[in-house]
Parts: sequence; C-alpha cells; structure tokens
Amino acid sequence: MYYTKGVFGVLNLESLPDEPMVLLDGGIESRYKEDYFFDNSCRSNYHGYLFQYTLSGCGAYKSNGKTIFLTPGTAFFAVIPEKSCYYLPEKADKPWDFLYLHFDGSAVFPFFEKLTQHCGGIISIDAQTSCIQKALALHTRMISGGHLQPYEGGEFLYGFLCGLLRHVLHPAAFHTESTASQAALLMEKEFATIGGIDEVAKRLHISSEHLSRSFHSEWGIAPVQYLNRMRIQSAMNDLLGSNDTIEVIAVKNGFANGNYFAKVFRRYTKMTPGEYRCKKTGQIRTLSV
Repeated sequence: MYYTKGVFGVLNLESLPDEPMVLLDGGIESRYKEDYFFDNSCRSNYHGYLFQYTLSGCGAYKSNGKTIFLTPGTAFFAVIPEKSCYYLPEKADKPWDFLYLHFDGSAVFPFFEKLTQHCGGIISIDAQTSCIQKALALHTRMISGGHLQPYEGGEFLYGFLCGLLRHVLHPAAFHTESTASQAALLMEKEFATIGGIDEVAKRLHISSEHLSRSFHSEWGIAPVQYLNRMRIQSAMNDLLGSNDTIEVIAVKNGFANGNYFAKVFRRYTKMTPGEYRCKKTGQIRTLSV
C-alpha cells in the first residue's frame, strides 16, 4: 500500500501546567541506501517518547543487547534518552517506510510503563487497527496543510495510547473467530438471560472445562468473571439511572436474587449496591434488598 511521505510539527500555543500529553511532531519517512542510525542514549536535543511503526521494508532496534528486526506491523516504543538505538540494516534490500509519533507529557508514562512491562517496548499490531488508522489519518491531515485545535493533540494521544493498550493486553477482543471470543460476544449480548458458563459452553458445542481453559488463555480471566463483569456493569447503570429496587435490578441482570447479587457486587466494587447508589446519587432512603 502506498503512503504519502512527509513530516509535520505541531504548534502548541496553549498548554496546561505540567502538560499531561503533548504531540510534538510525526510523519511517514522512507529510508534506503543511506546511513540512518540514532543512538537514543546521547540525543541531548531530543527528549520525550517515540513510537515508530514499520509500514513496509525492515528496520532494526537494539536494546539491552538484543536486536529486533522491525518488519511490517511491528513498532518500537521508546523514551528518550535511554540505552537503545534504531537504524537501517546495512543489507536492507528495500526501503524502510515507517510512521512515527514524537510526544511527551506527564500522563504518558503509565501507558509506556504498562506497555513495556507487557511486551518489552516492541509492539506488533495490524495496520488496520483503529489506533494505527487514526494515526495515519492524522498524518494525512497534517501534511496536507491541516492544523490541530488547542488540546486536540493531547486528545488524540490519549485515544491512541488507550488503543495500543487494548490491542496489546486484550488482543482476543479483535479476533472474533476464536471460540473464546465467540463466548465473550455471547455473554455480552445475553448476560441478563443466559444461565451461566455451562450454558455458554453447551451453545458453543464444547465442554465447560475447554471453555474455561481457552477463555483464560486468550482473555486472561475466567469466563465466569467476564460474565459477572457484564452483569455488574449493567447493574451499576440501573442503580444510578432507575428507581428499581435492588431485588428487581438483580433479577433483571441475570442474578438469582438480591442477596447473591449484593455478594457479587461487593466482591467487585468493595461496597454494597445500596452503598454504591447512595454514594453516587446522594440518595439516603432505604431501598429494599
């Protein structure tokens, strides 16, 4: 696929004290048959975070004595300065085309820490995912003469980093063909009426044990936890948005009764349904359980 090359800077005239997230520059570059090498440990005039994503060709990133070849769909995420480097391999037989985003801000670090803990700073993500597509759309807009409104760069970065986290930590959510993902979709649609995990497994023509193993492997939690989360989230909405009793809300969201609902609700939120409703809405009347 062809991508229009070019780089852009961002004029940040309005800012907050200790700016949470600020986009500095970005673009799509192509490097081939040239000396392209950056040592991130000695870039005194370049600070912040760098996300560099390979669109085609191949680059290289070295950190902690390990070299990673950056093939299409692979990115490195680095904080500068750090002991790492990236470069065009000497024997590259085609151009290395990549998208990069350079940004900074106090609120970026938690995202960076979470991502690097999980994948070591090397991220594999399909070009069709929403966060990459939004970054490509921003690039096209900026090199075509567009500009960002005040705080729009920070808004983009927050969505972009949240998208990266979702794809890295919960990749199964974007692969709907797997059995585990089918189970998740079924629970999301029918959490209020489905009988439980045994029924989910039966409808997918697998054993409950197989469902539990495959679901935990892909989603990182047990299927019953996922089902409870769907039910609790919906019940929270009902607690805040209706005057229904807790018993009615419990049954409406798939729980056998109000007492069991209160037990599960407390496990996830550290408070009873009544306490949650009072805390969030200021209601002080006693509601039937």
